[in-house]
Amino acid sequence: MVDYTIHDLPPDDRPREKLEQNGPEYLSDSELLALVIRSGIKGKNVLEVTREILRDLDLNNLSNSTLQELQSYRGIGKVKAGQILAVFELGKRFARDELATGEKIFSLDDVLGHLNPEMRSLEREELRALHLNNANELIHEETIFYGTLNEVQIQPREIAKSCLKHNSGGIILAHNHPGGKSDPSEADINVTERLMSTLSNLGITLIDHVIVGKHEETSLKREGYLGG
Repeated sequence: MVDYTIHDLPPDDRPREKLEQNGPEYLSDSELLALVIRSGIKGKNVLEVTREILRDLDLNNLSNSTLQELQSYRGIGKVKAGQILAVFELGKRFARDELATGEKIFSLDDVLGHLNPEMRSLEREELRALHLNNANELIHEETIFYGTLNEVQIQPREIAKSCLKHNSGGIILAHNHPGGKSDPSEADINVTERLMSTLSNLGITLIDHVIVGKHEETSLKREGYLGG
């Protein structure tokens, strides 16, 4: 079986040559994706493969896909699926770093304004940490843990290590419930109380732990689990 590569395309359709001549901003979404996966399959060139994917998925859904979902497309194996997800993850991390510098967060609305709508659309649970300095300025944002469809494991020791690494004065945690409801589970409450104690011993404030549902959110601080 012969895979059709970018070099098998007519010269005017080769994304790499277009990029070299004009820059990446002149390439279509399918052409950019073709540069990532590089080759097609027998009977279908790489641009046909990427156009098929983008007919089904917009960029937001593509960026939140899983390896298994991407591998359902002919011509996309585990390696190519991983390459696609890696590119999107780098873009997300860059965007977070760009947004982080100096942004002030004082309220639940500020937290939600920063995290939404992306967190509402995630298919799996994630735990995000917003690291703040003593002036409530956002100094770093990161995804600390990735979960499954219905749970994420929160390890207080790992979160404490991250706070020390970034010299955080305070931290806001947020995780999503893809199922829709934002009601905290008993495990959510217990681990939040443990984490508050762990961080307090280090002189770091757990400012809030926010649970984001599809159409609602719950602040554990507002619910009284953080002492105020």
